[in-house]
Amino acid sequence: MSNLIPMVLVLSAGVLWQRFEPGGVSTQQLRSTLSALVVNLMAPALILYIMLTTPLQQELYQVPFVGIVTISLSLGLSIIIFSLLIRSQHINRAQAGALILAASFGNGMGIAVPTIEALYNEQMTSIPLIYDLLATVPFVWIIAVLVAAHYGTRVAGGHLGRELLLMPPVWAIVIALSLRYFQWVPHDTIIQALKMVGLTAIPLLLLMVGVNFKISSLHYVLLSIPALLIKLLISPMIAITSSTPIGLEGDIQMVTAITAAAPAVIVGIALAERFKLDSALFCTALTLGTVSYIFLAPNLTTLLVLFL
Repeated sequence: MSNLIPMVLVLSAGVLWQRFEPGGVSTQQLRSTLSALVVNLMAPALILYIMLTTPLQQELYQVPFVGIVTISLSLGLSIIIFSLLIRSQHINRAQAGALILAASFGNGMGIAVPTIEALYNEQMTSIPLIYDLLATVPFVWIIAVLVAAHYGTRVAGGHLGRELLLMPPVWAIVIALSLRYFQWVPHDTIIQALKMVGLTAIPLLLLMVGVNFKISSLHYVLLSIPALLIKLLISPMIAITSSTPIGLEGDIQMVTAITAAAPAVIVGIALAERFKLDSALFCTALTLGTVSYIFLAPNLTTLLVLFL
């Protein structure tokens, strides 16, 4: 747990920024600036550095497979549960949509990467990157958009799916996989430059999570519990179960499961607002999920071993 203290401090800095907004820079300005900087520069550099230096081989295909299975089953379960809650009039459609997003799509790059780095080592951060970019990101920009539209306004108002192809992190992983396929590694000076720029993405991603922390009410806390159970406990169990038959084992299997438990993806806030879902409820689930994940992640390996 002590290894995660630096991560907690960076998250806390983001929370404090909401309160004081130093230098006259608003939370919204900070969020927009960090998002542009990370997505367009630092995250692609981090992806290229990790993917070009990782010793992983067949895991590059096994991990996304586990991610697709995990997200699909978690999504199906959450749709069933929250649809039943709509019928029983415990929640409305806008709340159900927000909770489905929170329960199904995790923030692998934003919170799982620094967690895995703290608990294991820098090389293992390739697992959450692969999981996030080859499983979560396509699901978010296609399936999550459809879910948000269905439970919200039902009008897309744009072509969000096209944005997937315009995201620099996606191009970075395509380039990295291509270079690995042709077994060409850039000069060490380029690798070191990518490392220097890329590793700065980790604290900035944590800061982005921190500035989005918000708990609206006790009622929203209670509504978030089913989504948290699906994301933090059921998802890693699905990941462990689906990873065993395809040959994942040891630390890589556990890191994949810890990644599957990662709390709600930040882009869910934008989707909730765009499709008029309950964004305050989503932020509550994001906040509670992140705090719970920090305490759960160091012990998740032990719990999953018992499950196996």
